[in-house]
Amino acid sequence: MRAVFRGRRYTVVGWTDARVWLEPVVSTDAPSNRLHVSPGDADLILDPSDEDMDLAAAFERGEINAFEYIDGHTYPPGREIVRPRQRPRSIAFRDRPH
Repeated sequence: MRAVFRGRRYTVVGWTDARVWLEPVVSTDAPSNRLHVSPGDADLILDPSDEDMDLAAAFERGEINAFEYIDGHTYPPGREIVRPRQRPRSIAFRDRPH
């Protein structure tokens, strides 16, 4: 099972009622990089959507400066998600008044 915790991608490697064991998708040279997390942690998404996984990958690469959860909170807390400004739609030449 996949997971997102604090904006990063993980694989669930174990589960009890009190703990979820997570292992990072992006491996490091650390000998033991598993995390023990409460299943009710607000920064944990179990079985995230592909969109959540893509956003977490972008956060890991530094393309975005925060990960936004569906309830609106961010990790790191209080960071604003910067979105590109949308340009006004152009009016096609044929649709312009004469």
